Amino acid sequence: MNISNKARQISRSPTLALNEKAQKLERSGKSVIHLGIGEPLNDAPQSAVQYSQNKLDSRQIKYGPTAGLPSLKENIQGYTKKFYGRTPALDNIIVTAGAKQSLYNLLYSILNPGDEVILLAPYWVSYPEMVKLADGIPIPIPPDDQLLPDLATVSRAVNSRTKAVILNSPNNPSGVVYPPEVIAAFVDYCESQELYLIMDDIYHQLVFNDQKWVPGYIFTSRSIEDSHIIVINGISKSYGMTGFRVGWTIGPEPLVQAMTKIQGHTTSGASVLLQEGARGALEEGQKTVQELNTFIRDNRSLMLSGLKEIPGLKLIEPGGTFYCFPDFSAYYQSSGELAELLLEKAFLVTVPGTAFGLEGHLRLSYTCSKDQIHESLDRIRWAIDDSAPTSIVMGNEKHTCSWQRTSIR
Repeated sequence: MNISNKARQISRSPTLALNEKAQKLERSGKSVIHLGIGEPLNDAPQSAVQYSQNKLDSRQIKYGPTAGLPSLKENIQGYTKKFYGRTPALDNIIVTAGAKQSLYNLLYSILNPGDEVILLAPYWVSYPEMVKLADGIPIPIPPDDQLLPDLATVSRAVNSRTKAVILNSPNNPSGVVYPPEVIAAFVDYCESQELYLIMDDIYHQLVFNDQKWVPGYIFTSRSIEDSHIIVINGISKSYGMTGFRVGWTIGPEPLVQAMTKIQGHTTSGASVLLQEGARGALEEGQKTVQELNTFIRDNRSLMLSGLKEIPGLKLIEPGGTFYCFPDFSAYYQSSGELAELLLEKAFLVTVPGTAFGLEGHLRLSYTCSKDQIHESLDRIRWAIDDSAPTSIVMGNEKHTCSWQRTSIR
């Protein structure tokens, strides 16, 4: 078959590949635990279900405006005023089939062939592939030892071809919440350099303990129409509504118009049925967010306390999201090899750090049950640590380690 060069250069999702192997193991009766999944396992808000049901009952499920239902855009106006302190005009908002489509439409709207986009490692796995699909060049920038972006390093990478910086806080995969001074520095730099600052805020309501998320808008005096800040958000993570596929972008009207043209020739817009569900979440679903925060916070404590008992492991505690990103390099230099070992021997699905631009780490999601967190920690230590028992029971089967593990003194 003749496959395009562009399609050939796009990397396959590492999570999909590992999940396929996990499914085969599950079909063979193995007790697989999923720590790689990027979604909360809570129920959708009842209000979201009811709004969608009301639309279904009308039996009028037709095309909606390409840029989104005006009623939902009004909800997004109110949401933005509440959390960002700014009220965008309806023409500053486009609703998309998930925040992922927002990012893709945006990159397609701003990039010419050869333009560069700064990616702050660790970064979400789809960022570099989206940039390449839009004929751009992803430029990964390593973090400091606290997994925070370093503006000095970024500024040295900026040149005449640089078009944008993507900033994701709370961060997937690390869970790190960038401090206000970091956000302020990037806003000031990008505004002064006329660079787009794409702020992926999809996890902004999932913040714990004394951590505080701050919007980029508070650090600029420019209006939404004049600012280089572009906000990406949606209902997938905070409301646990990943399958609804509703996201949005807030930016200057000319940019939103360009994104709308692209969307008009691809998806034609997000499903009106699911947009009604999003309306229900934004209007009446805040209790679900609070309940999800409590669940994730408790799971986070279990996961972190268990990881800290593994000798030689390095861990920056996550302040948000439902991920942590421990450094296993004392055990394995290759995160891909470690992820394969944990899947094949311990029946654990994880995501290797190479997919996020940082070798030696694994992304672990703690959206599963508390019992599964306890068991997964036992399996990890059994698989890699020479001081752990040589045998373990997984499901109804006893397994004995037959490979060389690492001894940390």
